[in-house]
Amino acid sequence: MDLKKSLIPFLLVVATAAAPALAQTDPPAPPACACPCPCPEPPPPPLTGSLGAGLSLTTGNSDTSAFNLGFNLTYDPKTHNLFKAEAFYLRSTTDGVVSVDKATASLRYEYKFTDRIYGFAQVGYLRDQNKNITYLIAPMAGAGTYVVKEKTLELSLDGSVGGAFEKDSGFAATSSGAFGVGEAFTWKFSPSATLTQKAAGLWKTSNTSDSFYHFEVGLSATLVKSFELKVAYLVDYKNKPISTDPNNPLKKTDTALVAAIVYKF
Repeated sequence: MDLKKSLIPFLLVVATAAAPALAQTDPPAPPACACPCPCPEPPPPPLTGSLGAGLSLTTGNSDTSAFNLGFNLTYDPKTHNLFKAEAFYLRSTTDGVVSVDKATASLRYEYKFTDRIYGFAQVGYLRDQNKNITYLIAPMAGAGTYVVKEKTLELSLDGSVGGAFEKDSGFAATSSGAFGVGEAFTWKFSPSATLTQKAAGLWKTSNTSDSFYHFEVGLSATLVKSFELKVAYLVDYKNKPISTDPNNPLKKTDTALVAAIVYKF
């Protein structure tokens, strides 16, 4: 009994001394990453755009120079509204004589009713020396739908009605009602390469045979961050180009193969 009585105070002292050590725990583990690796890319900013320029020179039997400028701006605040602006200029000379002098521009506003259906209003502008067009301005309004709308693949179709105001060199300006259709396709088939294709048609209601068609297909590949190489093939067809020389009718079809270095922002 005396031994037990002497051990009890000793055990109490040991337990009291060991209590702080037993109360200690391992330091908390660092918090896990909130997203799996690799983390997904942040959403693009509401305002995006690009600037592109290309130049080609050839010498030999004939001296040819050509350059093109392109501009694209998109404002998408991820609401129902979307704004787009585009412009393109192409000029070519052969032995000092201008052979191609073409400019296009468009302003477009879209309102999204659903993820796939939208309405829009746009104004298109065209000046084309080869077609003797001083200007062709077409304000249009219509609706469209995304047949396919995925992260890397999109296909849209639209239709519109409006007006066409045209001035051909050497002739009086004309105006007419108009209707049009459009199609656009985008396929990002790799992280650094994208295939694009567009087609559009415009018909005047005063004479539906007086029509204009545009087709283009392009391939873009990333060179370094914010810079890419773009190659595009363009086709323009005007069913009734008006020539100032009846003995020298204008060709209905023009084609162009252009390459440009594009800066994206």
